[in-house]
Amino acid sequence: MRRTCAGFVVAVVTVVLALTISAQRPPAATLTPMDYVEIRQLVNRSAFAIDTGSNSGYDYADLFAEDGESVRPNAKGRDQLAACARAGARTGPENTTHYVMNHVIEPTAEGAIGKESVVELNWDIANGGAGARGGGPVSGWDLVGRKAGEVAGFAGHFDDVYVRTPAGWRFKRRTFVPSRGTTAPAGSPVTTASVTPPSTSTFVAPTKQTALTALDYLEIAQLVASYGHALDSGFGKGENGEAYANLYTDEAAFAGAEGHAQLVRLGQIQPRGPDYVRHYLTNHVIEPAPGGASGKEYLAVIDVGEGGKPGSLFLGGHYEDS
Repeated sequence: MRRTCAGFVVAVVTVVLALTISAQRPPAATLTPMDYVEIRQLVNRSAFAIDTGSNSGYDYADLFAEDGESVRPNAKGRDQLAACARAGARTGPENTTHYVMNHVIEPTAEGAIGKESVVELNWDIANGGAGARGGGPVSGWDLVGRKAGEVAGFAGHFDDVYVRTPAGWRFKRRTFVPSRGTTAPAGSPVTTASVTPPSTSTFVAPTKQTALTALDYLEIAQLVASYGHALDSGFGKGENGEAYANLYTDEAAFAGAEGHAQLVRLGQIQPRGPDYVRHYLTNHVIEPAPGGASGKEYLAVIDVGEGGKPGSLFLGGHYEDS
């Protein structure tokens, strides 16, 4: 009987080649919990910066590394990136257009990559736009279904490359990938207008914040994420007043309601039920502040149509928190 070891030799060669390629590939960096927090804060800030066009667009540009670039729309360098943020049709301090969510982050040898979904919502079509509240009805049910916004023809996802800089995490490259049916932004380079650039951003170290721990960020994010669950359904129990008011301190105030009892009542006049979902919050930015933290996040109130009726965007804007 004669045996051959050709198959064994091939297997050994394959393993050796695989090990060689693996040894040549640099290992992915290890990201700390604070790295994840700072990268999420970077992306959340980008929505506010590009929607408001603040600081002549340079607040958006300064979220990028010095050689950072955007793809669709194509822009590279601080001036072109700032021009991107100035180019929006509705830029301003109260504009909330880009709703970003589903943020995934992966470490790489150079830093990190990420992707997140984005949809554009327009709030200026009827009833006073984003800030319309309808005059304070006895019951919030009176206004369910009022249309104050619409989904724009812009949706897709961002593919990001992040790099750690002395000032914190920044975008190295940000690519918009349009969803089916979306008209992609122009691919040609952005034309820069004659604007005197500030030397630095008005953001103070926007993604390198050490006064709060990673756990602080996570607990504050959990508090804000609880808002819709408490207000809409009482965490699935239907009675929302106490659940909603218990998210606030005893002396807190919101929308004309002051203190626990009034906040309970404010929650109770809102549409609610054990299976109700209406308030959607995203783009949560958190800042250290004396005695605690401040924050802001986008809000979309969506009424899902019943009995085959189409749904509607009821209210949009942003919260500012302490």
